[in-house]
Amino acid sequence: MNGGLHEPEERRGTAKMKVLLALEVEYRTYMEAMAAAIREFRPHIEVVAISGGSEDLESETKRLEPQLVICSPPVPENPVDERLALIELSPDSAKPTNFRVGERHWQSANPTLGEILSVVDETKSLFRASREQGG
Repeated sequence: MNGGLHEPEERRGTAKMKVLLALEVEYRTYMEAMAAAIREFRPHIEVVAISGGSEDLESETKRLEPQLVICSPPVPENPVDERLALIELSPDSAKPTNFRVGERHWQSANPTLGEILSVVDETKSLFRASREQGG
């Protein structure tokens, strides 16, 4: 027995959770900094960052099947609404950022990196639980 050392990650139940960051081109530097921070503080998470509009977001969501999408509004309903979690990051500090993790929804003005990382962690827990249940 090899103890699963040569089995694919999915079979061992250790598949990486994926985060898709998709912000408008004018926020590219902010997006890249956030992606770098998530990679630094959560190295077990796969992070993909794209700049573009809602068409790019929809196609990348279908292609990557991320568990968490962090994007700027407006958010296309499908397939983004099928993700475990969503952060609709408001570029306007006067407007709140919308969060959804599972069935839980809330808003926060100017969320910190700590708040975003806590959503990453909560999403990872949901992802792990869904994989353990065979979903």
